[in-house]
Amino acid sequence: MSLDKNILNRYNQGNVSEEERSTVESWFDQYHGEGPLSDQEVLDMLSSLDKKVFPVSERKSIPWNRIIAVAASLILVLTISYYWMKSKSNNNIEDQLAQYEAPKSSSPIIVLENNQEYNIDSLHAGDTLNVGKYFITKLEDGEIKYILDPTTTEIVYNTVRTKVGSTASLMLSDGSRVWLNVNSEIKYPINFSSDTREVQLKGEGYFEVEHQEHELRRIPFYVRGNTYTIAVLGTKFNVDFTKSNVTALVDGKVSIAKGDLNDQVRDLDFNVTLLPNQVYSEGGVSYSDNILQYLDWKEGYFSLSNRTLGSVVQKISAWYGIKVIVDDSIKNSLLYGRINRKKSLKEVLSLISDAIPLTYEFDKNVLYLKKATQP
Repeated sequence: MSLDKNILNRYNQGNVSEEERSTVESWFDQYHGEGPLSDQEVLDMLSSLDKKVFPVSERKSIPWNRIIAVAASLILVLTISYYWMKSKSNNNIEDQLAQYEAPKSSSPIIVLENNQEYNIDSLHAGDTLNVGKYFITKLEDGEIKYILDPTTTEIVYNTVRTKVGSTASLMLSDGSRVWLNVNSEIKYPINFSSDTREVQLKGEGYFEVEHQEHELRRIPFYVRGNTYTIAVLGTKFNVDFTKSNVTALVDGKVSIAKGDLNDQVRDLDFNVTLLPNQVYSEGGVSYSDNILQYLDWKEGYFSLSNRTLGSVVQKISAWYGIKVIVDDSIKNSLLYGRINRKKSLKEVLSLISDAIPLTYEFDKNVLYLKKATQP
């Protein structure tokens, strides 16, 4: 028979079965000391009792000092068992966190107009890929660049796509440069027309757009998303078309219009204009005194400065490829500083918990962050 932690209370109240009463009294009979038992002694007695069947006997009167002494020992054992189980649970969480090292760069993919795919990491710096009508070369810094026949006028579209733990950069035919964050893609013509430049973005990207003219007329550049379009006027900016639809302008000028990809650019109303150090989100335009924090992913770190734990966790979740849910009690806690993205998930959470005491729980491969209780 197993003993639960309430058996002494029930025994004192007379609410035990005959078998339980006999077991408790036999248990007390084994104790002949004056003070509380050690935890090991109580464990030994419990172990021995589990192997015995005690006969039903007349109820005995047991001195209260003996009951208190053994009860104290039982509480001690239960407390030790609780912390042992908690430690074991924490070790299990630590083991699960250890699986999420800094992501080894999964190669971005380039998709040609015929849907043929190439692993960009299979190209080494200086390599050139001949795909028929044009060449694709990889520069020393890892950037992808096209080599085109200057007489070619056919509009052909390619796509670059990144995955968990990977980023990519490429140079467009007009000299503009694009960097893609994790889980993003850009569709673009390998050679722009003479009257407009337009690319489609999913996810997050940073752009440095070159000013270009044709017959003394500036050629517009548009970044199209599923719900927003950005008109670029020769500039540097970061755009996040994931969940938040945030545009942060570093230099130059952009205008923003709402509308899906089926809308013609000429029909859009570009009623929002950003100047340097301004940020647009669906809540409106605001000024940022640290606009470069929006480029943290491009520079290889997580910016925490003046960001809530809830917003930082979104970036952590995308980078490590794990779903993370933050308890509402700490979701809006502000953080400061920055963390290198090459660190493991365990290291990142450890650093964050120095500022906001956290506990971690795993359930079906979902990581839950909760407020740590004060000791």
